[in-house]
Amino acid sequence: MMLALPLAAPAQQQPDAATQQLQQLIDADQTAKQSGDPAQVITASQKLTDLAAQQETATSRALKQSNLPPAKAQQLKHRNEQLHQVLSNGFNDWGTAEARQQQYQQALAHFQQAEKWDPATPGLMRNLGAAAFLLQNYPESARALTTVVAQDPNDQRSRMMLAMSLFNVEKFAEAAQNFAPIGDAAMQDTRSAYAWAFSLARTHQEQQANQIIDNLAARDLPPDVHMLVCQLYNTTENYEHAVPCFKKLAEENPTMPHAHFEAGATLVHLDRPTDAIPELRTELKLSPQDVETQYYLAFALLETSQKDEALSLLRTVIAEQPDHSQAQYQLGKVLLEDGKIDEAIPHLEIAAKVDPDSDYIHYQLQVAYRRDGRTEDANRELALYKQIKATHRNTGSAHDASAP
Repeated sequence: MMLALPLAAPAQQQPDAATQQLQQLIDADQTAKQSGDPAQVITASQKLTDLAAQQETATSRALKQSNLPPAKAQQLKHRNEQLHQVLSNGFNDWGTAEARQQQYQQALAHFQQAEKWDPATPGLMRNLGAAAFLLQNYPESARALTTVVAQDPNDQRSRMMLAMSLFNVEKFAEAAQNFAPIGDAAMQDTRSAYAWAFSLARTHQEQQANQIIDNLAARDLPPDVHMLVCQLYNTTENYEHAVPCFKKLAEENPTMPHAHFEAGATLVHLDRPTDAIPELRTELKLSPQDVETQYYLAFALLETSQKDEALSLLRTVIAEQPDHSQAQYQLGKVLLEDGKIDEAIPHLEIAAKVDPDSDYIHYQLQVAYRRDGRTEDANRELALYKQIKATHRNTGSAHDASAP
């Protein structure tokens, strides 16, 4: 990089001392880069940026002088622009050398300084985005790499990092859009394939998500990753595929926590409580104190008319976790069905307090109040039920009183 002369001068006139000194450091920086030694580049870039910063400060100060002749002002502005380019290139070189030494935090700081002086420096925003990505600073990598991909849509590596960054900041729609053009590359790595499927699932693109999940589920994956893949089927509500996925995981890893629970819970969602019960009982043997397993087993038992054991489990759940709204609701509902109104009401009241937006809880509570002769309270709960029901109808929300 050669620094153009800052002032107009006859052809025979030599550059001023400041320009000569700066050009010497620019040449030294180029020589250091050609050496391939990051330490030399760091030393040379630091000297270059220190001097360029001093000269930029002096030039900016000179520009603030009053009554500057137009030609002189134009020369100073041109000089300042050149110094900004020198500073940006110098900090970019400095950061690149640090990145080669895996000093990513320092590298990112110098790339950010380079951006301040001139974001258009070739390769700068790509370097900045890559360093931020390696540091798991995903908001910053997403910001930088969005610019890179907009300028070069065919930069697959940058697009991959951008898609993963967007996934990690939960911008799932944008993540899915960026995975799409690099689908083959994304499928080669389990992490990116999972992130793509998850992003599709969270943006209601279930069909394509399930195709990717099917591919992942057939791979030889570590058990914890296999679990995440199976859970994605539940995210897309593809319960029919989720069950064999969880069952295979449980068979291959019989003592793995939550594998049998996930299989049982999914069977409950499929309205197959009889099939769910053995899975949930197996999970309880592995994790006897697991509240969610106890609750799902209680629900499955209620669905298969095994009320006594179910009630015992529900009482255990709320003893451990009093704010478990569904356990409180189910217990209150069963007690109400048995005519034990005084016992039912406190449980339904707690459920309504913990989960005030579930219409069916208010409905059961109004029934209990009405049977207890508390007409005013019953009317209040009925009004709440109708209000929430109307809101859910308008927003498309659905609440199923028969499922956990």
